[in-house]
Amino acid sequence: MKLKPIISNRLILRPFTLSDAQEVVNLAGDRRVSEMTLNIPYPYSLEAAQDWIALHAEQWSNKESLVLAIEKRDTEELVGTVSLVSIEGNKAEIGYWMGHPYWGNGYCTEAVNCLIRFMEYSHGINHFSAEHLASNPASGRVMIKNGMQFIASILKKDRHGNEVKIETYDRKNT
Repeated sequence: MKLKPIISNRLILRPFTLSDAQEVVNLAGDRRVSEMTLNIPYPYSLEAAQDWIALHAEQWSNKESLVLAIEKRDTEELVGTVSLVSIEGNKAEIGYWMGHPYWGNGYCTEAVNCLIRFMEYSHGINHFSAEHLASNPASGRVMIKNGMQFIASILKKDRHGNEVKIETYDRKNT
């Protein structure tokens, strides 16, 4: 199913295209971004970005995940991504990352809110979970601002196989 862009006050959430690959490398390939995530490798290659983007359409058509580019409405500048993964029935896990030049502008909070509202009203998903590295409290604030409640601290292995502390959150609308 083709997904139309989702528009908020300042942002457009839209499917990635292969023409976004170099900008994904520029943003996600920043060590500061990689260090705030569990899975983004550093360095991040153009081939990795192209492969990642190429997976999105099939994953959405199989209802496995939805990965969207976050673009500024006024400049059409790619600033990050917001996603739903592990979609099962009315439940999904939210993920996101933002390019370093765009940190602290509320874009993640706005994008997550927009995606939650869209999925609740158009797809009946009303139970959302999320997690972040404990070393990235700003990500936790995004979750809290979007009505999520802290659940627990757990240990998980990162991309290097090291155990890291993760904070988990949940939001369920009835």
